[in-house]
Amino acid sequence: MISLIRPQRPVISWWKRLGTFCYRFWDDLRSQCSRDPLEQCRWIRFASSLKNVSDNPKDQLSRAGEEEAVLLLREKGYVILQQNIRIPEGELDIVARHGSVLVFLEVKTRRKQKFGEPAETVNEAKRQRQIIIAQQFMSICHITNIPYRFDIISIFWDSDAPPNIQHLENAFSVNSEKR
Repeated sequence: MISLIRPQRPVISWWKRLGTFCYRFWDDLRSQCSRDPLEQCRWIRFASSLKNVSDNPKDQLSRAGEEEAVLLLREKGYVILQQNIRIPEGELDIVARHGSVLVFLEVKTRRKQKFGEPAETVNEAKRQRQIIIAQQFMSICHITNIPYRFDIISIFWDSDAPPNIQHLENAFSVNSEKR
C-alpha cells in the first residue's frame, strides 16, 4: 500500500510576517515621498521576466550573465533601479542610474563566438524595440526631462574561463545611429 505524504508548508512565524509587511510598507512610503523620479521608479513593481524561473540552460546562462553585469555596473558606480522587467512591449534587462543619466542596458551572453560577438546580435529591429520599451518605461514611471542612453554589455563566457565582459556605453541612440 502506498501512503500519501503531504509536503509540509514551512511555518512562518508571526514576527517574520510582520517584518515583511513593515518592509513592504516602508518601500511604498519611501517611493511615494521621494521627489526624485528615478528614486520613485526604483520602487515600482513590474512583472518579472519568465527566464527568471526557467531551467533552460540558455536562460540560466543569460541570468548568470546579467548577475555578472550587475556586479560590474555596481563596481563602476551605477545604481541598479530595475532588473528583468517585462512590460507589454517587451523586456528590459537592466535599468540603472549613472550620475544623473538614466541608462537602459541590454545584456548579451554567449558561450561560443561562432556567430560573432554577443553585441552584434543587437540589430536595428532590436534597437528600435528597446527604444519603444524604454519610452514606455519612462511613461509608466512619469520620467520627463532626464537624459538617458542605451548601453550594451557583451559577455563571452566560455565554460572553462572567467567571463570576458565588454561594456559599450552609448551603443545606440534614439536616432538609430550605431556608434
